Amino acid sequence: MNILLIEDEVSKRDSLTQIINSVSTNDQKIIENAISLTSARRKLLSQRFDLIIFDIFLPYKDNDKESIDVSEDILGEFNHSDNYQSEAIAITKYELEDIENIESFNEMGVTVVHYNESSDSWKDSLRQKITKISDKARFDFLIFCALSKERDAYTQTLAKTGEKKIIKGLDCLEVSIEDHKGLCILPARMGLVNMAITAAKAIELFQPKIVAMSGICAGLKGETNFLDLVIADTCWEYQTGKYKDKKFTQEPYQVSLTSQIRTEISHFIDKKSIVDRIKSNLYQSELSNSTILLGPLSSGSAVIADNMKMQEVGEQHRKLKAIEMEMYALYEAAYQSQSKPEYFGVKSVVDLGDELKDDSFHATACVLSARFVAEFIKYKICI
Repeated sequence: MNILLIEDEVSKRDSLTQIINSVSTNDQKIIENAISLTSARRKLLSQRFDLIIFDIFLPYKDNDKESIDVSEDILGEFNHSDNYQSEAIAITKYELEDIENIESFNEMGVTVVHYNESSDSWKDSLRQKITKISDKARFDFLIFCALSKERDAYTQTLAKTGEKKIIKGLDCLEVSIEDHKGLCILPARMGLVNMAITAAKAIELFQPKIVAMSGICAGLKGETNFLDLVIADTCWEYQTGKYKDKKFTQEPYQVSLTSQIRTEISHFIDKKSIVDRIKSNLYQSELSNSTILLGPLSSGSAVIADNMKMQEVGEQHRKLKAIEMEMYALYEAAYQSQSKPEYFGVKSVVDLGDELKDDSFHATACVLSARFVAEFIKYKICI
């Protein structure tokens, strides 16, 4: 449990620290101290905390002697940082009725309590905050799948799967990779809309460090082979645009991987040992020609089993690799989230979106993509 204690007065800081340490929790408590607005701002913007304890009057810099009302400044930094959904409490010596902008704290969801060493009121409020955090579910990563068979494939990966649970209305499977906890989540239905709602809700609720997606897709003829893994470098919805004079003019809005994670994936997929582990104990002959591709992928709301439609979508990007139904929703949800998790998605080619579409490769493809996600998450957060 990471706690930021913003307090310049030594005796008050010691009292707060004593109460924090007196509360029994399952997690080790790590307390970071800030004694000025400048140091508090730096920590708020560079680290993520489970609990933030504010003071209202602070020096501007560490060595300043005079304390000033910094409440509006520090609330602004809190609201625009990765900590905007962290538990927060302001503990002040000032009477609440004397705080002119107490509504600003209420609007940010920050509890304000009066500090008096002889009173138990502030102590009880602080203990309740710590207990609430200790009971709160926290996860390092989230994985999203559109179909049950895509999620079931994680039983054949390095990840350990646990119980299926409904958490805050979300269909979740507990997943762990070494000592790191995660969830694999299914939306109510497949498709862009349901995935967008589910992903946005889960990201804001669980505040993961990284989110991912695995599953199956249709490959573009000439660009992919059966059972290729396609990592979505750039993603968009191929259906957006305008129909006019019996003609559709496309208007794509793209979301791409960050440059950092794209570089990491590029290096990761060059390792032959990774490819060997992903394909181990899978025996379909098409695996001999399958590879891992990093390239454009497009999403739409309909299953395509028509060669002409595949060609039409393929004209939107000359290097388009595959088409599926959910990836763009996940990328957009992660990109727009204020918590800004890292994100990536990979799907395995099971057909070419034509009239020959069938389920022959589904089982193998689900395992391939799930294994890649598990391997890369381990690489990202465990090393």
